[in-house]
Amino acid sequence: QPARRGPASRSAGMRPIAVTAVIIVVSALSAPTANGFVSRLGCTLRSRLVAARMGKFGRCARGAGAGPMMMVGPRKQSGLGGEWLSESATKKEEFVYTSTEGVVDWGRWAVCSREGRGKGTQVGGSLNQDTAIAGALTEGMALFGVFDGHGQDGGIVSQYVAANLPPKIARIEPTLAAAGLKAADCEGVLRDVFMEVHQEMCDPSSGVSAFISGSTGLTVSAISNDGPLRLIVANAGDCRCVLASKGWGGKLTATQLSQDQNPDRTDERQRIESLGGIVGMVDDTPGNPPAVRPPEYTEKYGLDLGPARVFWRDGTWNPPFHEFFPGLAMARSFGDQCLDELGVEPIPEVAIHAVKPKDKFLVIASDGVWQVLSNEEVVAAIAGNEANAGQAVEACVSLAAQKWDQQGGYRDDITCVLMTFDSA
Repeated sequence: QPARRGPASRSAGMRPIAVTAVIIVVSALSAPTANGFVSRLGCTLRSRLVAARMGKFGRCARGAGAGPMMMVGPRKQSGLGGEWLSESATKKEEFVYTSTEGVVDWGRWAVCSREGRGKGTQVGGSLNQDTAIAGALTEGMALFGVFDGHGQDGGIVSQYVAANLPPKIARIEPTLAAAGLKAADCEGVLRDVFMEVHQEMCDPSSGVSAFISGSTGLTVSAISNDGPLRLIVANAGDCRCVLASKGWGGKLTATQLSQDQNPDRTDERQRIESLGGIVGMVDDTPGNPPAVRPPEYTEKYGLDLGPARVFWRDGTWNPPFHEFFPGLAMARSFGDQCLDELGVEPIPEVAIHAVKPKDKFLVIASDGVWQVLSNEEVVAAIAGNEANAGQAVEACVSLAAQKWDQQGGYRDDITCVLMTFDSA
């Protein structure tokens, strides 16, 4: 871990104010099983907060996150009857390699993920770093989610979050169930459990290297034990969920239930810059020294310098991290401990939607889908085939892959979760 220069840590801006079930974890790093790259996860994994010295909502201690890669060696056990993900990372071929589906009392679900391409020169190498979760969590609640890892150990981070977040969400089910349609009543408990996972992972005892690796994450808790089905969306990063509903004339419309937390989103940029961070894009045009350009500059001169990123001011860290560090392309995430003090933490934005008869399905996907397909294109790719959820979600992933291929070169990892509302 690089040494810090400059003043002591600043306070970050987003300071946070026993049912056994089985959930499917579709993991980029899972070893093959009889059912494909799928492991069953006992969702009563023991929860513990290994952050006593930091305070319940303190920052991760410097030096945390260093240590051997998790998942290496013998399979880890939950201690509560559930086998916990896989023993090692396994390179995948370039095809639709992860696909599974299931049924809940209000509808069907399916998950599909596809390996990226051209990442050999990127941090993270050639492994798919996405992880998805889907299935019944408790008697009255199902849980769905997508976690998109980034950085050298991003796949390990996304797996860790997928393994450790569900039992914590199960713990707060009574609060989620009692909230009705009041998102504010869920924000505190969801913030707490997201931050617990983040802090536990950043502690050295986790064995996860999360200093400059991380994962975005979006979960949908589907509660059906009291009245109409309600969807509680909690998003930290740039995964997205979109609802398809029938409008006039039976035409499906797309409604985005989450907001992408990109660094150049006005409120996110203001928050990060108020804590001393820089939001911009790296301009390495030949003939000029590299520089970070603000979004206004690229818009004024019509430059395509890629997505906006979060940087520390040059000189904050010692070489080789003294400039353009770390350049993270999202404003909130699990891990990425080096940016905690700039407010890049997994504090989720929460929304609640009560499913109505006109609502037909919901799509959760990593940005490997949303970078190349609009909300409407995703809905159209699935429309008419909802009864066969597995085929529908594979069609969406395949369409996204085709869009990437048309651009040539790099293709991001692509993961999609489909939930259909048969009884809506």
